[in-house]
Formats: sequence, structure tokens, C-alpha cells
Amino acid sequence: MNVSPVFLANMNAFYDDKIKIIVNQGGTRSGKTYSIMQILCLIGSKAYNPLEISVVSHTLPHIKKGAKRDFEHIMQELRLYEDKKFNKTDLIYKFSQEIKLEFFSADNGDKLRGTSRDILFINEANLLSYDEWKQLLMRTRSKIFIDYNPSEEFHWIYDQVLTRDDVKFIRSTYLDNYDYLPIEQIQEIERLKDEDNNYWQIYGLGEVAKATNLIYPNFTIDPNRIGGESIYGLDFGFNNQTALVKVTRSDRVLYLEECIYESMLTNSDLIKKLKNMNIGHCFIYADAAEPQRIEEIYRAGFNVFPADKSVKAGIDFVKRFQLKVHKDSVNLQKELKSYKWKEDKNGRILDEPVKYNDHLTDGVRYAALTHGIKYWVESKSAFPNKILSINDNSLRNKLKQL
Repeated sequence: MNVSPVFLANMNAFYDDKIKIIVNQGGTRSGKTYSIMQILCLIGSKAYNPLEISVVSHTLPHIKKGAKRDFEHIMQELRLYEDKKFNKTDLIYKFSQEIKLEFFSADNGDKLRGTSRDILFINEANLLSYDEWKQLLMRTRSKIFIDYNPSEEFHWIYDQVLTRDDVKFIRSTYLDNYDYLPIEQIQEIERLKDEDNNYWQIYGLGEVAKATNLIYPNFTIDPNRIGGESIYGLDFGFNNQTALVKVTRSDRVLYLEECIYESMLTNSDLIKKLKNMNIGHCFIYADAAEPQRIEEIYRAGFNVFPADKSVKAGIDFVKRFQLKVHKDSVNLQKELKSYKWKEDKNGRILDEPVKYNDHLTDGVRYAALTHGIKYWVESKSAFPNKILSINDNSLRNKLKQL
């Protein structure tokens, strides 16, 4: 099994009797989550005594897209995975009758306050509340791993966890995972050195830095989904994430929900996902730099159009509204918390955002500006009365001209 220095540091801490909590603070792509999951796979596979392991994150979709996927990949790589041992309804893998690993989300109150375990891993711990942390801590008998990006200046992790005397602090960066990263990802991270020092501190060096000049500083988290017609913004990627965000307007509020956030998606993969989502004839506004991909998606039966990519105008338009983000949209929340204006070398704020971790936020801008100029401003209404027919070429051509 290929392992990184992050794996070795965590493994050494796990076998240190003086350590209960192993804290992994790291920059992007440092391999901290993958390394911890490697350790849990090995522990579960080699254990002889009864053992219960819990892997927890903010929401279930986040668990499924991250730690669960890593778990399956690692177990398959080790040739230890047996599909019959995985209860995919309850998300419990039984290495044996008395040794199991479970995945659950912190918003599952019964699991949070009712179950106990020997070993705990909290993925993206900075997204949990202090009360959720305390509930999990009190119900864990042995070791605890946590990981997070230090994107917030103040947090209970710094005050209530790192100050304990039974903590091992491990800070990692992309350099610790350098051998396993595509060169494009490395170049994207290192570009931050010249783009924005604050971003470089957080995502490049894994250090806490003060988030300043945020573009959308006042968004709120909402547990509800509202009804009504919706539009979608689509930002294409491959090595970077392909991102699809749902935008639903109610008066002066935009309700935002992350739908797709995944790398290595071909257009065929994306079309399958869109069909499974039952979007129907809703408007989709996509990155205009990819006309061939847009045309292929259109031919597959979707109302997809090139988006107006005017950056400053798009941001200004979005800022007319109050933003509410669904609680399960973890990646969108993370982007909004760090989406900021660029500064020049003299500290002067520029009318240009830092181009990093902005896939979903770009999608919000594509959808709101392109659709809004046509319908929300000209017609003084939230949405057109009639859904665009897939064959309505005259309106399609007008939208292309925006």
C-alpha cells in the first residue's frame, strides 16, 4: 500500500498511549482524510478483539462522496473488500461479526447521542458545532482522529481541543502528498503564492489565516428546501470539479443547493447524473467556454445555454439578494467562506475575485446573472410563466446572444 508521511505521523500517534485525540490540520490535497481512512482499514482488518469504529461528518452526502468512497477504494486496493459485508442501507461494514466500521452524519441525533465506539474519525470537523463534538467525544472510549482545513480564523477546535495535553497536532500540506497528485493540481495550488497570500496560507501551507475581503460574507445556512421553479448553474471541470448548483428565487432571497461537485466527470458521466436528477426542462446556464459540451448536453434533451460570464457584473447582481444555502451543501459553504476579492502587492482591493475554489460560486453567478437579466429584471418577475420548450430555437438564440 502506498502511504504518505501523513499516514506515518498519524499511525505513530495512534500507538502513543499518551495521545487520545489526533488533530490533522491541513491544506488542500494534503492527503489527510485518505491517510486516516487507510489506518482505519488496516486496524479493522487486523483486529482480533471486538472493535467499533465510527466515521462522522457534517452531512450524509458529504460522507458518501468523501470518506466512504475512500474506504471502498482502499479496501479494494488491499484486496480485502467484500461487498456482502457492507450493509449499504445502514452504512456499516463488518470486518467480522464483532468488528465493524460505520458511517453516519452529525445531523443524525440518534446516532450522535445514542451510540458509542472505540475509535472515532470526524472528517471536516470544523463544520460541526461544539455541542456535536462534545456528544461524540463523551461516547468514544479510545482514540479520536479529526481533520479540517483552517479556513476559519476562530473556532472551538483551536480553543477547546488543541489546548488539551492529550492531543497530537499534525499539520500537513500538498507537499506531503506530492507524489500522488496530478501536476495540474500542484500547479493550481502553487499559483496561490502570487494570487493571494491568505489563500496560500490556508490551502497551500495549512495554516490559520484571517479571511478578509469576502465577497459574500453574510450568507446563512438553511435546513429547508423551498418549492417553486428553479434554475441551475453549471461550471465544467475534469481535474478540477464539475459543479452544478440549483438556484431557487423567492422575492429578494436566493436559495442555493449544491447538486454535483465531482472531478473526473466526462460529458457522458455528467449527462447520466443530470438524467437521474430529473431536472426536466429547467434552465441550465453553463460555462460558455465549453460550447461543444453545452451542445452535447442540449442534444441529450436539456435546456442548457451558454452563461454570461461577466465576473464583476455577475457578483454585483448576486449581491442584490440574500443568500441562503442548504445545510447539506458543504462544498458550497466552504467556497463561500473563502470566496474573496484579490489584493495587489500594496494591499489595494481589486474588482476581481481570487480564482480558486470557486466552481459552485461561479455556477451561482452564471445562473443568477444570465437568467436574471432576461427575466428577473426585464419582466419584473422571478421566473417566466412558461417553461422553455426544448425546440424553442428563437428564445434559445436570444439567450445565446446574452
